[in-house]
Amino acid sequence: MPRAQQSEFTFTSIGLLLICFSIGTVGRMLLEHFPNLVPVLTLEFGWSRSTIASIFSLCSIITGLSGPFAGLLFDRFGPLLVFCSGFALAGSGLLISGHATSLWEMYLGLGVFVGLSAALCGNVTNSSLVTRWFSKKLPLALSIIFAAYGAGSLIGFSASQYLITHFGWRNAEIYIGIAILCGLLCLCLLPWKRLAAGRKLPKAEIKEKQSNSSVDVPLKAAIRTPAFWGLASIFFITGNGTYGTLFHSISYLIDRGLTPIEASSYLGLMGAFIPPGMIFCGYLLTRFNIIIVATTTHIVTALGILFLWLVDTPTDLVFLIAFVCFFGLTAGTRAPITGSLASRLFSGRNFGVIFGCISIGGGMGVASGSFVSGLIYDITQSYGAAFTYAGICMLAGGLPVLIIPSLRRTGARQQL
Repeated sequence: MPRAQQSEFTFTSIGLLLICFSIGTVGRMLLEHFPNLVPVLTLEFGWSRSTIASIFSLCSIITGLSGPFAGLLFDRFGPLLVFCSGFALAGSGLLISGHATSLWEMYLGLGVFVGLSAALCGNVTNSSLVTRWFSKKLPLALSIIFAAYGAGSLIGFSASQYLITHFGWRNAEIYIGIAILCGLLCLCLLPWKRLAAGRKLPKAEIKEKQSNSSVDVPLKAAIRTPAFWGLASIFFITGNGTYGTLFHSISYLIDRGLTPIEASSYLGLMGAFIPPGMIFCGYLLTRFNIIIVATTTHIVTALGILFLWLVDTPTDLVFLIAFVCFFGLTAGTRAPITGSLASRLFSGRNFGVIFGCISIGGGMGVASGSFVSGLIYDITQSYGAAFTYAGICMLAGGLPVLIIPSLRRTGARQQL
């Protein structure tokens, strides 16, 4: 009789997932709390929507461009240095922004420092660590840590709005920054040497991995493949759609009659839907054709944007709840989908830097989506035009897995 296969979900690996989830939550929270700042920065400084968006765009560009650097640092120096540096930069950036009196200070604090931190504590480094512990269950594991996107959204939207409402936006930035700096102590106490070593593989699994995977694909070789650019374009195009929507969401709902707390609460509730949506997506990726899963999620997210557009008054609860459910359950699923495809194509010791380069597309997409949608609103004074742009981008983001042969073949291969 064949020997039962050892489960990849052990006490240590589950603990690792919780650690990566917590770190990723901090990284996402830094980005997701930004829409709450749009109304207060407009009121205090009189800046245009596109000017405020440029702060977030700089942050996103820095995050995207720093992805390969974060992956390289992780591959060379391990998780302790990378994650501690990320927390230090995050706390410092928020303290700078809390004391800012000019645009360049906001660029430095929220743009550069927070942007670097989001890269160091984001999907590239966390997924690089998780790939050392999971193989066959990697899509599910990636979905669990990427679900930090939802937890970060929940805290970023709800908790930050509570702090802004009761203590002012400056104190809110300072309090969050101090809390993150205190988190450095917790990071230093974790057994990073053991966690960085990865799972000890049975001999049979080592042979199977060597025969079925493209081990240690060089970065130069990966960049020359259409699959690399296809995965980067998924991040870029869907980043435009996702953040072209989220950037305006709080202001749009306030304009439709909701209070700031109510608007942020609905967006926070949407964030609560993201973790179960991503984890369920990860389960589907282990069972079904990735192409079908990917295409379906793009359509559902686009429908969520449509439902947000249809909200006209605070009594339009059906449309508002539909937006929360549709957008929340699928907004973050591109990360495990793209991560799963990348892990099949570019597995090995260079995965961190390769996936970091792929993730540049996400950072550039987030920057482009927030800035372009802000510019569209400034020109047209129409949320409808901005949401139309976001919806088209979301639908177009599903095309690379359909039109690039290597992605289509890899996505169609069943994960056994």
